[in-house]
Amino acid sequence: MEWVFFPLDEELGLLPGSLTPKQQENLVHLGSWMPFEQAGFMLERLVGVQVSDATVRRLTERSGACVEATQTIEQDPSEQAPSGFSGHQKLAFSADGAYVPLLKGEWAEVRTLAIGEVAPAKKTRETQEVEVTALSYFSRMAPASAFMDLASREMQRRAVGEAQAVCAVTDGAEWLQGFIDLHRPDAVRILDFPHAAEHLSALLEALQQAGVVLPEKALDRSLHVLKHRGPTWLFRTLANLPAEFRERDAVREHLSYLSKREALMQYQHYRRQGWPIGSGMVESANKVVVQARLKGAGMHWAPAHVNPMLALRTSVCNDRWPQAWSDGEQRLFSQRALQHKQKALSHLWTLASALAWVSLRLRPSSPPTPLPTSLRLPASPPAMIAGTSRPSPHHPWKRAVVAYPKGSAKN
Repeated sequence: MEWVFFPLDEELGLLPGSLTPKQQENLVHLGSWMPFEQAGFMLERLVGVQVSDATVRRLTERSGACVEATQTIEQDPSEQAPSGFSGHQKLAFSADGAYVPLLKGEWAEVRTLAIGEVAPAKKTRETQEVEVTALSYFSRMAPASAFMDLASREMQRRAVGEAQAVCAVTDGAEWLQGFIDLHRPDAVRILDFPHAAEHLSALLEALQQAGVVLPEKALDRSLHVLKHRGPTWLFRTLANLPAEFRERDAVREHLSYLSKREALMQYQHYRRQGWPIGSGMVESANKVVVQARLKGAGMHWAPAHVNPMLALRTSVCNDRWPQAWSDGEQRLFSQRALQHKQKALSHLWTLASALAWVSLRLRPSSPPTPLPTSLRLPASPPAMIAGTSRPSPHHPWKRAVVAYPKGSAKN
C-alpha cells in the first residue's frame, strides 16, 4: 500500500502517517532532545501511543529537513528584526567548530555561531565580569565559505548590522576573520583569552625545556600582565631573549601565533570598554546545541541527517520551537502537494498516451484511392457476345490449350 496526499489534509492540518499532528509534533520535539529510543518511550508514557525507533527517527529527520530548508531560505531584505531586537544593543558574537561522529568511524566538523547582548560589567574589588545574555545560536555542518552565507539570516534576525557597537571574540582562525569582514567589518576583534593563555603556557614551557630559567609563577604573572597591561611588555621581554632560544621550533611556533594576533590581545582596553574577553558563549553552544544531542555514547550519524538535527536543536535552544514547527509543517504540505501534482500529471500523461494509441488502432481504414486513367491497364475483351449466350472469340474456351509447332515434325 502506498501513502498518498489528499488536498483536504492541509486544510484539516493532517500529516502523513497514523499519528495526529500534535502527536507528531511532540514526538519530533522529544527526538530533538533525546535519543530516538528514549523519545519513543517517553511518548508512550505521556500519551499512551506506541511507535518504533525507526518511526521516531524517520519522522524526526524528515521534520528536521523541512525546518532546515526554512532556515536556509534567503533573507528578505524587507524583513524586519523581531521585537526585542531593536538594533541598538551592544552585541557580541563568536563562532567555533566542534566534531561529531559519522558512520564508518568518520568525523565531521560542525560550525556554530553564538550571538548575545552585552550586559553592563559587574565590578568587584578584584575582577570585572562581563555577562552576555539573550543568546541565540546557528549551527551547520558546512565548509567555512558556505557557513558564512548560511549564518546571514541569524545575523540579520539579531540585527547585528544595525547594533551601535559589536565585538567578535574568536580563537583567531583565518576563516573567522573572513566571517567578521563579511558581516560586521567594524566589530572590535578580540582573541579569546583562554586561547592566548594556552599558547603563552606552551611558549613558556618550550623556553623552559630549551634551558631558559624562568621566575617562580612565571605563567600566572605573565597572564596577569597580559590581561591588565596588554601584550606590549610581554613581547618586549620575549624579544630580549637570545636568538638561539627564539629560533627553536616549539618557541617559534607559539611566538609566531601570538605575534600575528597582537592587535587582538589589547585586553586592558577591552575590559575598560566593557567587552567580554572570552568565547565562553560559543564554547557552551558547542556543548548545548551540538554535543548534547549528536555526540552521545554509541551515536553515529549519516552526513545527510546531521544538519536536519542541528536545525531542530537550534530551534529548541533558541526558544523558537512553535514557529519552527509551523514553518516546517507548511513546507511539508507544500512538498506533498507538489509531489501529488507531479504524480497526477504523470498519470494523466500515461492515460493520454494510452488513449492516443487506442484511437489510432480503432480508426476505420479509408477506401483505396483510384489510379489515374493514364496509369490504368486496358480492359479485357468480353468473353461472351453481348445479348447472347454464345462465347466470343476471346472466351477462354476459344483459346488453344497446346501450342502447335509450325511446319512438319520431320523437318
